[in-house]
Amino acid sequence: MNRITRGQVKISTNALIIMAKALASTTSDPFTYVEAMDSPQHEHWKGAMEEECTLILLNNTFTTVNSREARQLRVKPTGSKSVYKTKHNPDGTIRYKARLVIKGYEQPDLRETYAPVGKRTTSRYLISMVGKHGWNIDHLDGVTAFLNPEIDNDDIYMTLPEGWPEGPNAPTIVVRLKKALHGLKQSPQLWYNDINTFLLSLEFTQSQANPNLYLRNDGILMLLYIDDILMLYPKDATKAGIKVKARLSENYKMTNLGPACQFLGIEIHRKENSTSISLGQKAFITTILKRFNMQNAHDVSTPMHSNVKLDLAEDLGEKELQHIKGYQAIVGSLMYAALATRPNISFAVAVLC
Repeated sequence: MNRITRGQVKISTNALIIMAKALASTTSDPFTYVEAMDSPQHEHWKGAMEEECTLILLNNTFTTVNSREARQLRVKPTGSKSVYKTKHNPDGTIRYKARLVIKGYEQPDLRETYAPVGKRTTSRYLISMVGKHGWNIDHLDGVTAFLNPEIDNDDIYMTLPEGWPEGPNAPTIVVRLKKALHGLKQSPQLWYNDINTFLLSLEFTQSQANPNLYLRNDGILMLLYIDDILMLYPKDATKAGIKVKARLSENYKMTNLGPACQFLGIEIHRKENSTSISLGQKAFITTILKRFNMQNAHDVSTPMHSNVKLDLAEDLGEKELQHIKGYQAIVGSLMYAALATRPNISFAVAVLC
Protein backbone atom coordinates (compact mmCIF):
# COMPACT_ATOMS: atom_id res chain seq x y z
CA MET A 1 0.00 0.00 0.00
CA ASN A 2 1.11 3.55 -0.57
CA ARG A 3 2.11 5.77 2.34
CA ILE A 4 -0.78 7.44 4.18
CA THR A 5 -1.04 11.01 2.92
CA ARG A 6 -3.64 13.57 4.01
CA GLY A 7 -5.74 10.90 5.63
CA GLN A 8 -6.12 8.83 2.47
CA VAL A 9 -4.85 5.43 1.38
CA LYS A 10 -4.89 3.96 -2.11
CA ILE A 11 -4.78 0.19 -2.54
CA SER A 12 -2.09 -0.44 -5.12
CA THR A 13 -2.01 -3.25 -7.62
CA ASN A 14 1.09 -4.61 -5.88
CA ALA A 15 -0.84 -4.98 -2.64
CA LEU A 16 -3.57 -6.93 -4.40
CA ILE A 17 -1.03 -9.20 -6.09
CA ILE A 18 0.73 -9.87 -2.77
CA MET A 19 -2.59 -10.81 -1.15
CA ALA A 20 -3.49 -13.06 -4.06
CA LYS A 21 -0.13 -14.84 -3.87
CA ALA A 22 -0.65 -15.38 -0.15
CA LEU A 23 -4.03 -16.88 -0.92
CA ALA A 24 -2.66 -19.16 -3.64
CA SER A 25 0.34 -20.31 -1.62
CA THR A 26 -1.77 -21.91 1.12
CA THR A 27 -3.42 -25.30 0.98
CA SER A 28 -7.17 -25.49 0.49
CA ASP A 29 -9.83 -28.16 0.28
CA PRO A 30 -10.07 -30.00 -3.05
CA PHE A 31 -12.63 -28.67 -5.50
CA THR A 32 -13.11 -31.79 -7.63
CA TYR A 33 -13.06 -35.55 -7.17
CA VAL A 34 -9.80 -35.79 -9.10
CA GLU A 35 -8.15 -33.20 -6.84
CA ALA A 36 -9.38 -35.09 -3.76
CA MET A 37 -7.98 -38.40 -5.00
CA ASP A 38 -4.66 -36.78 -5.98
CA SER A 39 -4.22 -35.03 -2.62
CA PRO A 40 -2.09 -36.44 0.25
CA GLN A 41 -5.32 -36.81 2.23
CA HIS A 42 -7.01 -38.97 -0.44
CA GLU A 43 -7.67 -41.81 2.01
CA HIS A 44 -9.49 -39.42 4.34
CA TRP A 45 -11.58 -38.02 1.47
CA LYS A 46 -12.37 -41.51 0.23
CA GLY A 47 -13.53 -42.52 3.69
CA ALA A 48 -15.65 -39.36 3.96
CA MET A 49 -17.33 -40.14 0.61
CA GLU A 50 -18.08 -43.69 1.72
CA GLU A 51 -19.61 -42.39 4.95
CA GLU A 52 -21.80 -39.91 3.06
CA CYS A 53 -22.87 -42.60 0.58
CA THR A 54 -23.88 -44.94 3.42
CA LEU A 55 -25.97 -42.24 5.13
CA ILE A 56 -27.77 -41.35 1.91
CA LEU A 57 -28.53 -44.96 0.97
CA LEU A 58 -29.75 -45.82 4.49
CA ASN A 59 -31.99 -42.75 4.38
CA ASN A 60 -33.56 -43.89 1.08
CA THR A 61 -32.89 -40.44 -0.39
CA PHE A 62 -33.29 -41.46 -4.05
CA THR A 63 -34.05 -44.33 -6.36
CA THR A 64 -32.01 -45.29 -9.42
CA VAL A 65 -33.50 -44.75 -12.88
CA ASN A 66 -32.60 -47.41 -15.46
CA SER A 67 -30.95 -46.37 -18.71
CA ARG A 68 -34.15 -46.77 -20.76
CA GLU A 69 -36.19 -44.53 -18.44
CA ALA A 70 -33.35 -42.02 -18.33
CA ARG A 71 -33.44 -41.65 -22.13
CA GLN A 72 -37.20 -41.01 -22.04
CA LEU A 73 -37.18 -38.30 -19.38
CA ARG A 74 -38.97 -35.10 -20.35
CA VAL A 75 -36.83 -33.00 -18.01
CA LYS A 76 -33.06 -32.77 -18.04
CA PRO A 77 -31.50 -34.28 -14.91
CA THR A 78 -29.82 -31.79 -12.63
CA GLY A 79 -26.12 -32.26 -12.04
CA SER A 80 -24.45 -32.82 -8.68
CA LYS A 81 -20.99 -32.82 -7.15
CA SER A 82 -19.13 -33.78 -3.99
CA VAL A 83 -18.16 -30.84 -1.80
CA TYR A 84 -15.05 -31.48 0.28
CA LYS A 85 -14.51 -29.64 3.54
CA THR A 86 -12.14 -30.00 6.47
CA LYS A 87 -13.76 -29.27 9.82
CA HIS A 88 -11.69 -28.05 12.76
CA ASN A 89 -12.68 -29.25 16.23
CA PRO A 90 -12.08 -27.12 19.34
CA ASP A 91 -9.28 -29.49 20.42
CA GLY A 92 -7.39 -28.88 17.16
CA THR A 93 -8.26 -32.19 15.48
CA ILE A 94 -9.61 -32.30 11.93
CA ARG A 95 -12.69 -34.00 10.50
CA TYR A 96 -13.08 -34.64 6.78
CA LYS A 97 -16.50 -34.15 5.17
CA ALA A 98 -17.54 -35.05 1.63
CA ARG A 99 -21.11 -33.93 1.09
CA LEU A 100 -23.18 -34.87 -1.95
CA VAL A 101 -24.70 -31.63 -3.24
CA ILE A 102 -27.16 -31.15 -6.08
CA LYS A 103 -26.48 -28.19 -8.38
CA GLY A 104 -29.55 -26.22 -7.40
CA TYR A 105 -28.60 -23.33 -9.69
CA GLU A 106 -29.61 -25.57 -12.59
CA GLN A 107 -33.16 -25.86 -11.21
CA PRO A 108 -35.95 -23.65 -12.53
CA ASP A 109 -36.92 -20.69 -10.36
CA LEU A 110 -39.22 -21.53 -7.45
CA ARG A 111 -41.65 -19.20 -5.71
CA GLU A 112 -41.16 -20.42 -2.15
CA THR A 113 -37.70 -21.33 -0.84
CA TYR A 114 -37.31 -19.08 2.22
CA ALA A 115 -36.44 -20.53 5.61
CA PRO A 116 -35.47 -18.43 8.67
CA VAL A 117 -32.25 -19.01 10.61
CA GLY A 118 -31.23 -18.16 14.15
CA LYS A 119 -29.70 -14.75 14.85
CA ARG A 120 -26.23 -14.29 16.33
CA THR A 121 -27.59 -11.66 18.70
CA THR A 122 -30.06 -14.24 20.04
CA SER A 123 -27.35 -16.85 20.59
CA ARG A 124 -25.13 -14.34 22.42
CA TYR A 125 -28.01 -13.26 24.62
CA LEU A 126 -28.90 -16.86 25.47
CA ILE A 127 -25.29 -17.68 26.31
CA SER A 128 -25.17 -14.67 28.64
CA MET A 129 -28.29 -15.98 30.39
CA VAL A 130 -26.57 -19.34 30.84
CA GLY A 131 -23.74 -17.65 32.69
CA LYS A 132 -26.03 -15.44 34.74
CA HIS A 133 -28.35 -18.22 35.95
CA GLY A 134 -26.02 -21.24 35.80
CA TRP A 135 -28.13 -23.10 33.23
CA ASN A 136 -27.09 -26.10 31.20
CA ILE A 137 -26.33 -25.54 27.53
CA ASP A 138 -26.05 -28.47 25.13
CA HIS A 139 -25.15 -28.65 21.46
CA LEU A 140 -27.03 -30.97 19.11
CA ASP A 141 -26.09 -31.60 15.49
CA GLY A 142 -28.53 -32.91 12.87
CA VAL A 143 -26.25 -35.23 10.89
CA THR A 144 -28.56 -35.67 7.90
CA ALA A 145 -30.90 -32.73 8.44
CA PHE A 146 -31.77 -31.96 4.82
CA LEU A 147 -32.20 -35.65 4.01
CA ASN A 148 -35.19 -36.06 6.35
CA PRO A 149 -38.16 -34.30 4.69
CA GLU A 150 -39.77 -35.80 1.63
CA ILE A 151 -39.85 -33.54 -1.41
CA ASP A 152 -43.18 -32.32 -2.78
CA ASN A 153 -42.16 -32.80 -6.41
CA ASP A 154 -41.69 -36.24 -7.99
CA ASP A 155 -40.00 -34.88 -11.12
CA ILE A 156 -36.60 -34.00 -9.70
CA TYR A 157 -33.95 -36.12 -11.39
CA MET A 158 -30.23 -35.92 -10.75
CA THR A 159 -27.03 -37.38 -12.16
CA LEU A 160 -24.55 -38.73 -9.63
CA PRO A 161 -21.10 -37.11 -9.74
CA GLU A 162 -17.78 -38.70 -10.50
CA GLY A 163 -16.79 -41.12 -7.78
CA TRP A 164 -20.40 -42.05 -6.95
CA PRO A 165 -20.65 -44.92 -6.31
CA GLU A 166 -17.59 -46.04 -8.28
CA GLY A 167 -14.32 -44.44 -9.27
CA PRO A 168 -13.38 -42.37 -12.35
CA ASN A 169 -14.71 -43.22 -15.82
CA ALA A 170 -17.76 -45.01 -14.36
CA PRO A 171 -20.99 -44.65 -16.38
CA THR A 172 -23.28 -41.77 -15.45
CA ILE A 173 -26.13 -42.81 -13.14
CA VAL A 174 -29.48 -40.97 -13.07
CA VAL A 175 -31.58 -41.00 -9.88
CA ARG A 176 -34.97 -39.63 -8.85
CA LEU A 177 -35.01 -37.77 -5.56
CA LYS A 178 -37.46 -38.94 -2.89
CA LYS A 179 -36.15 -36.69 -0.13
CA ALA A 180 -34.42 -33.34 0.05
CA LEU A 181 -30.71 -32.99 -0.59
CA HIS A 182 -28.12 -30.31 0.11
CA GLY A 183 -28.07 -27.74 -2.68
CA LEU A 184 -31.73 -28.24 -3.61
CA LYS A 185 -33.42 -24.84 -3.65
CA GLN A 186 -36.33 -25.92 -1.48
CA SER A 187 -34.28 -28.02 0.98
CA PRO A 188 -33.91 -25.38 3.74
CA GLN A 189 -37.63 -24.65 3.72
CA LEU A 190 -38.60 -28.34 3.69
CA TRP A 191 -36.26 -29.07 6.62
CA TYR A 192 -37.47 -26.05 8.60
CA ASN A 193 -41.13 -26.96 8.10
CA ASP A 194 -40.42 -30.54 9.14
CA ILE A 195 -38.54 -29.83 12.37
CA ASN A 196 -40.80 -26.89 13.22
CA THR A 197 -43.83 -29.20 13.14
CA PHE A 198 -42.01 -31.73 15.30
CA LEU A 199 -40.90 -29.18 17.93
CA LEU A 200 -44.42 -27.79 18.17
CA SER A 201 -45.64 -31.33 18.81
CA LEU A 202 -43.27 -31.42 21.80
CA GLU A 203 -45.19 -28.46 23.28
CA PHE A 204 -42.64 -25.83 22.30
CA THR A 205 -43.83 -22.40 21.19
CA GLN A 206 -42.04 -20.05 18.82
CA SER A 207 -40.72 -16.72 19.97
CA GLN A 208 -42.38 -13.76 18.25
CA ALA A 209 -39.00 -11.99 18.09
CA ASN A 210 -37.15 -14.91 16.49
CA PRO A 211 -39.02 -17.78 14.79
CA ASN A 212 -36.00 -20.06 15.35
CA LEU A 213 -36.17 -19.66 19.13
CA TYR A 214 -38.46 -22.19 20.83
CA LEU A 215 -39.63 -22.03 24.45
CA ARG A 216 -41.40 -24.48 26.75
CA ASN A 217 -43.20 -24.04 30.06
CA ASP A 218 -40.66 -26.16 31.95
CA GLY A 219 -37.91 -23.63 31.14
CA ILE A 220 -36.31 -25.41 28.16
CA LEU A 221 -35.21 -23.11 25.34
CA MET A 222 -34.01 -24.24 21.94
CA LEU A 223 -32.28 -22.16 19.23
CA LEU A 224 -32.32 -23.69 15.76
CA TYR A 225 -29.68 -22.69 13.21
CA ILE A 226 -30.33 -24.94 10.22
CA ASP A 227 -28.97 -28.29 11.48
CA ASP A 228 -27.22 -26.95 14.60
CA ILE A 229 -29.24 -26.70 17.79
CA LEU A 230 -28.46 -24.98 21.08
CA MET A 231 -30.56 -26.36 23.94
CA LEU A 232 -30.69 -24.45 27.24
CA TYR A 233 -32.44 -25.47 30.44
CA PRO A 234 -32.17 -24.81 34.21
CA LYS A 235 -30.72 -27.42 36.53
CA ASP A 236 -34.14 -28.50 37.81
CA ALA A 237 -35.26 -29.28 34.24
CA THR A 238 -32.39 -31.70 33.54
CA LYS A 239 -34.65 -34.78 33.36
CA ALA A 240 -37.06 -33.00 31.00
CA GLY A 241 -34.09 -31.92 28.85
CA ILE A 242 -32.86 -35.50 28.58
CA LYS A 243 -36.32 -36.62 27.41
CA VAL A 244 -36.45 -33.90 24.75
CA LYS A 245 -33.03 -34.91 23.41
CA ALA A 246 -34.15 -38.53 23.33
CA ARG A 247 -37.27 -37.63 21.33
CA LEU A 248 -35.16 -35.66 18.84
CA SER A 249 -32.78 -38.60 18.42
CA GLU A 250 -35.73 -40.94 17.84
CA ASN A 251 -37.13 -38.79 15.05
CA TYR A 252 -33.88 -37.60 13.44
CA LYS A 253 -30.30 -38.79 13.17
CA MET A 254 -29.05 -36.43 15.86
CA THR A 255 -25.61 -36.25 17.46
CA ASN A 256 -25.55 -35.07 21.06
CA LEU A 257 -22.27 -33.16 21.34
CA GLY A 258 -22.78 -32.58 25.06
CA PRO A 259 -22.14 -29.23 26.79
CA ALA A 260 -21.70 -26.63 24.07
CA CYS A 261 -18.07 -25.64 23.58
CA GLN A 262 -18.34 -24.50 19.94
CA PHE A 263 -21.28 -23.17 17.94
CA LEU A 264 -21.02 -22.00 14.33
CA GLY A 265 -17.25 -21.72 14.67
CA ILE A 266 -17.56 -19.66 17.86
CA GLU A 267 -15.84 -21.16 20.89
CA ILE A 268 -17.71 -21.09 24.20
CA HIS A 269 -15.42 -21.07 27.24
CA ARG A 270 -17.09 -21.78 30.56
CA LYS A 271 -15.32 -22.35 33.89
CA GLU A 272 -16.67 -24.96 36.25
CA ASN A 273 -18.68 -23.66 39.20
CA SER A 274 -18.50 -20.17 37.78
CA THR A 275 -20.93 -17.78 36.09
CA SER A 276 -18.15 -16.55 33.80
CA ILE A 277 -18.56 -17.33 30.09
CA SER A 278 -16.44 -15.99 27.26
CA LEU A 279 -16.65 -16.33 23.49
CA GLY A 280 -13.74 -16.61 21.10
CA GLN A 281 -12.65 -17.72 17.63
CA LYS A 282 -9.04 -18.72 18.21
CA ALA A 283 -9.17 -21.72 15.85
CA PHE A 284 -10.87 -19.72 13.09
CA ILE A 285 -8.54 -16.72 13.41
CA THR A 286 -5.47 -18.95 13.51
CA THR A 287 -6.69 -20.68 10.35
CA ILE A 288 -7.16 -17.46 8.37
CA LEU A 289 -3.82 -16.09 9.60
CA LYS A 290 -2.07 -19.21 8.29
CA ARG A 291 -4.12 -19.09 5.10
CA PHE A 292 -2.82 -15.63 4.26
CA ASN A 293 0.71 -16.09 5.65
CA MET A 294 0.11 -13.68 8.54
CA GLN A 295 0.70 -16.05 11.46
CA ASN A 296 3.90 -14.22 12.46
CA ALA A 297 2.41 -10.72 12.27
CA HIS A 298 2.37 -8.49 15.35
CA ASP A 299 -0.96 -7.44 16.78
CA VAL A 300 -1.95 -3.84 17.52
CA SER A 301 -4.67 -2.48 19.80
CA THR A 302 -6.06 -0.18 17.08
CA PRO A 303 -6.01 -1.85 13.62
CA MET A 304 -6.81 1.35 11.68
CA HIS A 305 -6.73 5.08 12.34
CA SER A 306 -10.20 6.62 12.46
CA ASN A 307 -9.24 9.34 9.96
CA VAL A 308 -8.08 6.95 7.25
CA LYS A 309 -10.11 7.07 4.06
CA LEU A 310 -9.66 4.49 1.30
CA ASP A 311 -10.16 5.34 -2.36
CA LEU A 312 -10.79 2.85 -5.13
CA ALA A 313 -7.72 2.23 -7.25
CA GLU A 314 -8.36 3.48 -10.78
CA ASP A 315 -5.33 2.01 -12.53
CA LEU A 316 -6.34 -1.65 -12.52
CA GLY A 317 -6.07 -3.50 -15.78
CA GLU A 318 -7.61 -6.83 -16.71
CA LYS A 319 -4.66 -8.76 -15.29
CA GLU A 320 -4.80 -6.97 -11.95
CA LEU A 321 -8.56 -7.42 -11.67
CA GLN A 322 -8.03 -11.18 -11.50
CA HIS A 323 -6.28 -10.73 -8.14
CA ILE A 324 -9.18 -8.93 -6.46
CA LYS A 325 -10.63 -12.23 -5.24
CA GLY A 326 -7.69 -12.57 -2.88
CA TYR A 327 -8.50 -9.22 -1.31
CA GLN A 328 -12.18 -10.13 -1.07
CA ALA A 329 -11.34 -13.44 0.61
CA ILE A 330 -9.29 -11.66 3.26
CA VAL A 331 -11.96 -9.06 4.02
CA GLY A 332 -14.73 -11.65 4.02
CA SER A 333 -12.85 -13.79 6.54
CA LEU A 334 -12.31 -10.79 8.80
CA MET A 335 -15.97 -9.80 8.49
CA TYR A 336 -17.16 -13.01 10.15
CA ALA A 337 -14.77 -12.48 13.07
CA ALA A 338 -15.90 -8.86 13.45
CA LEU A 339 -19.59 -9.79 13.49
CA ALA A 340 -19.17 -12.76 15.82
CA THR A 341 -16.60 -12.01 18.54
CA ARG A 342 -14.21 -9.22 17.56
CA PRO A 343 -16.09 -5.90 17.48
CA ASN A 344 -12.75 -4.09 17.96
CA ILE A 345 -11.96 -4.63 14.27
CA SER A 346 -15.45 -3.72 13.02
CA PHE A 347 -14.47 -0.21 11.92
CA ALA A 348 -11.42 -1.37 9.98
CA VAL A 349 -13.34 -4.18 8.27
CA ALA A 350 -16.20 -1.84 7.36
CA VAL A 351 -13.79 0.63 5.76
CA LEU A 352 -12.02 -2.12 3.82
CA CYS A 353 -15.38 -3.42 2.55
